[in-house]
Amino acid sequence: VGYVVRGDSKTCDKTRLLFLTTGVLLRQLQSENALDNISHIVIDEVHERHLDTDVLLAILKKTLSSYPKLHVVLMSATMDSDRMAAYWSSKEVTNTPRIHIPGRTFPVKDFMLEDVLHM
Repeated sequence: VGYVVRGDSKTCDKTRLLFLTTGVLLRQLQSENALDNISHIVIDEVHERHLDTDVLLAILKKTLSSYPKLHVVLMSATMDSDRMAAYWSSKEVTNTPRIHIPGRTFPVKDFMLEDVLHM
């Protein structure tokens, strides 16, 4: 298991699972054949709609047909899965399975550092 972030990385020849920031992955995708040795790309929090994530999704959708063995896994607690499945569906990609894991939300209270003094 390794990681790559801007300015730091920990990998070796035996690395089989690599954690990257979206920006690092986008830079790597600029290289020809960057996806040749990648079997899965897992993107978490896709509902947050960051520019880097949107660009990454567009690039992956465009290139997915060239890499039939590549699996893209999108994760989100609040994503509209029907809308996302419709986005990914095409002539080449006809099966967009979805897994729903039921759960519940809990109330969250926000406190500022100064609030701790009065608790």
